[in-house]
Amino acid sequence: MKKSILVLSILVGGLLLMNPTPEVSFAQDNSKTSVQQEQQKTLTQADAQKLLTNFNNKVNYIFKGTSDNFKALQEKGLKGYVFLPDVDTDMGYFVDQNTSQIYNFHPSGYLELIK
Repeated sequence: MKKSILVLSILVGGLLLMNPTPEVSFAQDNSKTSVQQEQQKTLTQADAQKLLTNFNNKVNYIFKGTSDNFKALQEKGLKGYVFLPDVDTDMGYFVDQNTSQIYNFHPSGYLELIK
């Protein structure tokens, strides 16, 4: 029994020396990809305005500030941009800079996901 285990381990060792396993580097590539994707997710003000225009191109949008200017958004820990449509309304739009989601927004704290 001991001889068969010894012979088997010598054979397996010889196979590994003849056919070494290739270097595995997929973990490193994945981390680079996730960093690139993370960088691509953060929207600029212009990108956010383009998203709104694509959402409804019949209205012009006026930039009113970032989430830093609105206490309701700060309390929820959201980051992004606030726009008002160029029509008679007190409801605006909030575009999340990390997720690209569009919300109906009112400075009183009303926030509803649209898209």
